[in-house]
Amino acid sequence: MIYKKREKSDKLLILEYLKNRIKFSQESCNEYQNQVKGYQGECYFDTLTTGLTCDCLVLNDLPLAIGSTDFQIDALIITAQEILLYEIKNYGGEYIYNDGFLVSTLSGNSFHSPTERINRHTSLLQSLLETHQMKLPIKPFVAFVHPEFMLYDVKNIQKTLVRATFPKHFRNLTARLEALSPKHFLLAKTLCELSAQTKPYLNGVPEYTYKECKKGIICLECEQFIPEIEPRSIFCTCKACGNNERVSTLISRHVLEYKRLFPDRKLTTAAIYNWCGGVCAARRIRSVLQKDYKAASTGKGSYYF
Repeated sequence: MIYKKREKSDKLLILEYLKNRIKFSQESCNEYQNQVKGYQGECYFDTLTTGLTCDCLVLNDLPLAIGSTDFQIDALIITAQEILLYEIKNYGGEYIYNDGFLVSTLSGNSFHSPTERINRHTSLLQSLLETHQMKLPIKPFVAFVHPEFMLYDVKNIQKTLVRATFPKHFRNLTARLEALSPKHFLLAKTLCELSAQTKPYLNGVPEYTYKECKKGIICLECEQFIPEIEPRSIFCTCKACGNNERVSTLISRHVLEYKRLFPDRKLTTAAIYNWCGGVCAARRIRSVLQKDYKAASTGKGSYYF
């Protein structure tokens, strides 16, 4: 059972918004591409967990914290016997494990092995559960989802899953027949609540200001700026790619973008009108805000939340 479905992280969403509105450095471009690739790998892994028929709870994308230490769990499965913890990686290529590092057999480049990261996450999660008087054994895995990934590794193979080992791993999991109890659902509920309270992990997001962001309406399909919207048209048609989108939906999408990029700025009709580059009529923006949000006041100084 999928208890918490996966959504794009705050970091990926902010990078998606910013890449069309500010000039990215090469470092920011690389960070964005890594986030996209990672998310694609996680979505593939989700196709495996959605097919599970055993009595279990699947929680995806859990940012958590214990004390001042933040950590991110890609996927977690609660069974009657234990918690299965997954670090999902979408690396391609052939690697050798060497003293805590993965070394490319092609280039010789190396980086810290994700097995070290999953060990840290296991320890932090165990401490977090103990803090809330919850106890369940944790079994960690690093899941390498790329079809062309190969790891020549003996010491850490018990913690490592590659494409060829996924079927057996999930068959073994599906074979478990023991039923979950209310304490397992309480554990899932507690983890989701703690995750919702955790500040998003935004390391790697470039600094930006409202002033430097390019204003305007962006096509959902081709990501080009749309120069105009017919005043009374229900749909907006992108002249670059021909994509049609309902104007109210388009406005709502840009409101969400504005709120995520600038959570400390007031949400007003004028603010969204400016953010959209004056392309959408203020009355249409006001109508969407009145429908989707609550007004904090009335009159000239009104804003929404």
